[in-house]
Amino acid sequence: MKNIGFILLIVLFASCGKERESTKPSHEELVEAVYSSVVIEPVDAYKVNSSITGYIDEMYFSEGDFVKKGDLLFRISNKPIELNEQNAELNYELLKDTYSGTANLIEEMKLDQKSSKMKMMNDSVNYHRFKMLFEKNACSKFDLDNASMAYELSKNTYLSVSKRIVRKEKELKNQINQSKNNLNASSLRTNDYLIRSNIDGKLFQTFKEKGEFVSMQEPIAIVGDAKSYKLKMLIDEVDISKVILGQKVLVTLEAYKSKVFEAKITKIAPKMDAQTQTFEIEAVFVQQPSRLYMGLTGEGNIVINEKKKALVIPREYLLPGNKVETENGMVKVKTGLSNWSFIEIVSGLDENTIIIKPE
Repeated sequence: MKNIGFILLIVLFASCGKERESTKPSHEELVEAVYSSVVIEPVDAYKVNSSITGYIDEMYFSEGDFVKKGDLLFRISNKPIELNEQNAELNYELLKDTYSGTANLIEEMKLDQKSSKMKMMNDSVNYHRFKMLFEKNACSKFDLDNASMAYELSKNTYLSVSKRIVRKEKELKNQINQSKNNLNASSLRTNDYLIRSNIDGKLFQTFKEKGEFVSMQEPIAIVGDAKSYKLKMLIDEVDISKVILGQKVLVTLEAYKSKVFEAKITKIAPKMDAQTQTFEIEAVFVQQPSRLYMGLTGEGNIVINEKKKALVIPREYLLPGNKVETENGMVKVKTGLSNWSFIEIVSGLDENTIIIKPE
């Protein structure tokens, strides 16, 4: 921001025996701004959380390392889950083998079906032979009834075995599908213990060490964009109505004390933080500094209004009721823009008027 200078005129005025300081209004560039502290954060930064509880079994990257999307960052150990997955896999393989493998139960049942069918066909031939003999009075009714009963029994046995095969095949298919679902669910649970990066970026910070316990409520690390950074600011509720998207922000950073950077507002929180009574504002650099780090701090001035050539006086010369003391007495003025140091005079004074600093 341009420094605004004034040439002070030291004029002596008799007022209870004291010397009074005076000056004249001056045409200067005036910028009206809303002040805020600034914190630098990477764009798209996110906190890495675990969806399960456990202990960190392995850490694959260190703070400052660059990571790719999908890279394995941490592994959480949990033996019961691993054993459940192994059991689910064993059960799935057993059911598959029972249905279509070396221990094929259906094939075994089909052999029984084949045997029962052959017996049924044999009993059928025998029955019809005894029926013909009975019609020729060549056998007794007792022999025919026995042949008929044997045929009915073997036919029922064949039908029963056939139905059991259909039922068992359907049952095994359902069990295999259920077992596969259990295995997939167990695998997903196991994958929960493998924590990967969601983006290409940089591992800015880790909050846990290998062997430490991890809960679902606390973050493990922070990963973010390694090339693009944003500014986060907190604006008091009394100033939020002056802030709009796209406004210019003049930024000074502790790491670059001699430079002023320009940024623009990109996001305004729709809700005030009830605890701090502030709104969170985000901005991006128009031209980003060559080297930035997460957590750098500074100051930002959101430009509300600016004039290249405004008639201004020091703020301390303005009296209550918008009055200014001149050589000829009190004069009421109309004010315009203002900042911490100066205030614009719209009417009531000109650049030749000598004004006296209040006691």
